[in-house]
Amino acid sequence: MNETLLTNVVAVSTATPDVDLDGKPKANRDGLPVHVVQVAVTYNGDASLLKVKVAGEPPKVSVGVPVALVGLTGTQWAMTDRHGISWSAREIRPLPAAPPPAAPPAGKN
Repeated sequence: MNETLLTNVVAVSTATPDVDLDGKPKANRDGLPVHVVQVAVTYNGDASLLKVKVAGEPPKVSVGVPVALVGLTGTQWAMTDRHGISWSAREIRPLPAAPPPAAPPAGKN
């Protein structure tokens, strides 16, 4: 089995409640609310937008912030002529900001 390495995962939305067709918030089997965060990912040289669902407290992520998708899983689904993959994670958390580049050494005059 080939392993896919996700790199450069960036939030492109904040967390929003996942809702059903009637606009009611969804919950998982344990009754925890489900939230959705859209992320842009690069993998094996390609890029995609994914809607990733997470149960519990809404992830505290901002647009443009690199994130970690902890426990990411994809579940294939099909309904009549429609099909796709539903993505979920145990946790979506912001990654620490990269340190600023070091200043060049001062030159002698």
